[in-house]
Amino acid sequence: MIKTLGKKLAKIVAVALSAVFMLGCALLFTGCESRNPEITMRISFNGETYELHYKLSRDLYSQTVAHYLELVDLGYFNGTVFHDYQIDRMVGGGYTYEDMENGDAIEDLTAKDYDAATTDENGEVTLKNITVWEDEAREHATNRLHGETSANGFSIESGAGLRNRFGVLGMYTYVSARERNIVYYAKSSDDGYGKSEYYKNSFTSMFYIYTSTSSSTDSNLCVFAELADDESKDALNDLLDAIGDYEAALEDGGKFTEIKDVTIADAYADGGSYEAEFEVPVEKIVIEEVTVDKY
Repeated sequence: MIKTLGKKLAKIVAVALSAVFMLGCALLFTGCESRNPEITMRISFNGETYELHYKLSRDLYSQTVAHYLELVDLGYFNGTVFHDYQIDRMVGGGYTYEDMENGDAIEDLTAKDYDAATTDENGEVTLKNITVWEDEAREHATNRLHGETSANGFSIESGAGLRNRFGVLGMYTYVSARERNIVYYAKSSDDGYGKSEYYKNSFTSMFYIYTSTSSSTDSNLCVFAELADDESKDALNDLLDAIGDYEAALEDGGKFTEIKDVTIADAYADGGSYEAEFEVPVEKIVIEEVTVDKY
């Protein structure tokens, strides 16, 4: 009887400790980081909602994933839109509308204030994951992300890095290769530091979903996440089909996008800004919410 009771108590204690451990992981995720965190992105278009589940490759692109998850935890992407619908990808995470329901899709497109979300009133960077500095002494941090890209000298030891294929997530920047002022960055492969041109380390919040079924590589961009399941692939296909149907129904052979020339403010670029061209959807593709399912 005593042995049986002891075994039962031991089992109860073990279950309780396991529950405490799991709760601790949920509350203090930095101590329980997985190789492949998971997120859910909820997108709405023309009255319908689509859920995409992603598996992020922290084991391959640790800085990029840490940066993206930090922005997710800030709720930064919630209520932003895919503002640039290109032939093989749609770029989002940097623009929104002050009046999402009634704002004109082209004229009222508004840049989200990334600096306000990632710096304090004194201009000091509030991000936990700092990877780029203005100076070699690393006294002046920036809120930019080091590009874990082959163009920036980054490589995967096994050579088995992610590449563009249907549905992947990749970081995006419009900064031109003409922006060649030097910045300093923390290497993600070891404890060392390096330096390279700003355009290679100019990533902020903008990312893309690759929509082409053809595979490709881009030495200047970092692909860091893949669709986690077939249901998500189906959901993305459904979204793209809905966009195609919407365009087909436009009067007089209208296009789904309109070209919009924009000036992007950037304190680290020559002159404090640069020009870009967006293919803005005439019907908003809204990122309603991005949430973390597993850290």
